[in-house]
Amino acid sequence: MNGVWKNRLDKSGAFQQQNSSVVEASYEVSIEITKKKKAHTIGETLIKLCALKMVKRVLGEARERKIQPISLSDDKVKRRISEMSDDIMEQVIQEIKSSPTDMFAIQLNESTDVSSCAQLLVFVRYVFLRDIKDEYQFCTQLETTTTA
Repeated sequence: MNGVWKNRLDKSGAFQQQNSSVVEASYEVSIEITKKKKAHTIGETLIKLCALKMVKRVLGEARERKIQPISLSDDKVKRRISEMSDDIMEQVIQEIKSSPTDMFAIQLNESTDVSSCAQLLVFVRYVFLRDIKDEYQFCTQLETTTTA
C-alpha cells in the first residue's frame, strides 16, 4: 500500500508518524466490510467496539490502548475503499501501457440494477507478461434510462 505512513501535525507543530500497522489494519477491515457488502458505519459502531472489548478481556488494557487508534469511521472506510479502487485502476492502466503489443480491447455493457438505475460497466482485455488479462475497469451510473 502506498502512503501507509501518515504524517500529521500535533498542537505543538511537531510531526507525528502514525504507526503503519494501525493504518494497515484500517485498510484490512475496510476491505472486509466491502467484501461483506456491509454499511461503512459498521466499522466504528460494531467492529471496533467488539475488537476493543475482546482485546481488553484477553490481552489486557495496555493492548487495548494499542489498537484504539485504528480509525474505522464511516468517512475513513469510504476513503480507504476509494483509495484502493483508484490504486487498482492505476495498476491496470500501467499494465496496459506497458503491454508489448500496444493492443487492448474494451467491452461496454449496460445493465439495470434492482432500483431501475442504468449502469455502464467497462471491461478491458490486454496482453501482460505473455498472458491475456481480462479486467473489470469500472462501473458508473448513467444519467438517462436505456432501452435495448
